[in-house]
Amino acid sequence: MSCIKFQRKMIGENMKEKTVQFLESIVIVAIILVLIQTFLEDFSVLAGWSWNIRKTLVITGFCFDLFFTIEFLTRLFSSLTNRKGLEYIVFGKGWIDFMASVPLLMFNSGPSLLAVMAGGALFPGVGGFLNVLKVAKAIRIARVLRLLRVLKIFKQIKYADSVMAQRHIAKVTTLAITVFVLTSFLINLLSRPLNIFSAEMQFNEKYNRVADYISENIRGDDTGAFDELLNIEEGLLVIKDGGKTIFSRYDNSFYRREFGPADYQYTERGSLGFFFDSRDLLKLQSRDNIIFFTVVVILVIILLVYYSPHFAITVTDPIHVMRRGLKEKSYNLEVKVPDRYRDDDIFQMATLYNEVFLPLKDRSRAEEGGGDLELKIEDIKDIF
Repeated sequence: MSCIKFQRKMIGENMKEKTVQFLESIVIVAIILVLIQTFLEDFSVLAGWSWNIRKTLVITGFCFDLFFTIEFLTRLFSSLTNRKGLEYIVFGKGWIDFMASVPLLMFNSGPSLLAVMAGGALFPGVGGFLNVLKVAKAIRIARVLRLLRVLKIFKQIKYADSVMAQRHIAKVTTLAITVFVLTSFLINLLSRPLNIFSAEMQFNEKYNRVADYISENIRGDDTGAFDELLNIEEGLLVIKDGGKTIFSRYDNSFYRREFGPADYQYTERGSLGFFFDSRDLLKLQSRDNIIFFTVVVILVIILLVYYSPHFAITVTDPIHVMRRGLKEKSYNLEVKVPDRYRDDDIFQMATLYNEVFLPLKDRSRAEEGGGDLELKIEDIKDIF
């Protein structure tokens, strides 16, 4: 009976392990897909894709953020149940899971989805909401932190078979990308409060001058003056007076087809509401986001391709050779000491290992006819 219970327990544990592996595989696929979606969302703006395509990418982004938020809350609940909540947040990269999910859902994809559901029509009162979308849009780049999620569960890093190397490389990569992401995010977030000149400020100043000129020089009943508006500023799309449209550059079908909720810049002058085309500004921001995204990906590749083998050659490989030499009687391989790293602490120890310990080991084996290794404490002291 106990044997049957043991078998059932083992089967249950195996099924649980397979389920966890399956779920982790789904998460990995979702991570890769959300990175592709992040790139495409910016590329679609830069390439001038129609709003219908960009709307699909916005909805997809919301679905990914919702998925990762549920994943984070599930992991957090499981950790709290096992009284390991702090360990998950601090040491289990839970803070990364949080930053790459909850803020994005609340301040980026969530409001964007609400704007999509509200429709793309121009109406008074939407301007403040559109400006909020532009501020929240800066946080979207935090999705690239999901790269760190891949590193956390990535077990086959080239030249890094040891647990220490994997942990060290993952920590260095995590720190580098996190500092890079947060610094760029804070610069974008604080550029307006600190009055740092930017392309957005340039666009706003230009649109404000146009709005001031129109409100001061053109009356609502002066129909002939509206023809001049077409040449004043190509970015001027619509003017509303008390909710009534008094000027529109295009018809509504064009707006529905080509413009999304974040493609407008809105400002007011008294009863007049002005809508400006902000797609050129969004293209500049999307270009910067793509450059930033590419830099982060290149940074990860460099750390894995260059720094990973460098750490292995200068740290883990010497330790591995010395550990085997101390543990195995028949292992007498010397540690290779590169001339340019000879003064490093690890290679100073390796030199002592090569020049002192290995000769002592060979002499001890020779005296005992290749038998068990027995070094005296005095011999060990001579090494140090």
